Amino acid sequence: MAGVVNDIEALAEFRAHLKQFNHDLAENFATIRGHWRELGEVWRDDMYGRFGEALEEVTPGITHYLSATQAHEAHLAALIEQLRGYLETGTGGLGGVGSGLGTGAGHQVSRRDRDPR
Repeated sequence: MAGVVNDIEALAEFRAHLKQFNHDLAENFATIRGHWRELGEVWRDDMYGRFGEALEEVTPGITHYLSATQAHEAHLAALIEQLRGYLETGTGGLGGVGSGLGTGAGHQVSRRDRDPR
């Protein structure tokens, strides 16, 4: 069972890191875009326009990434909850549709079961 506890901690740590990264990315990207717009009054060479084009080019990708990872965060939260339930009760509903674990009845959950390394 110790493998489960370590997995839960690793998943929770990754989820927290992902949430912080996404928050920082969204906030910093919005800040740099706003700052770039403000500089339009004083930065008037061709590079200003090229920089703006580069920002606009990556904007859809960043927007898509941030949107997609909301579902990843929710999935991780549900998975962590299921694993904690398994530890507390021995059942926790593991192996259900979309759980990402594919465990059978009475099967101990371990990193080895999910990671073929």
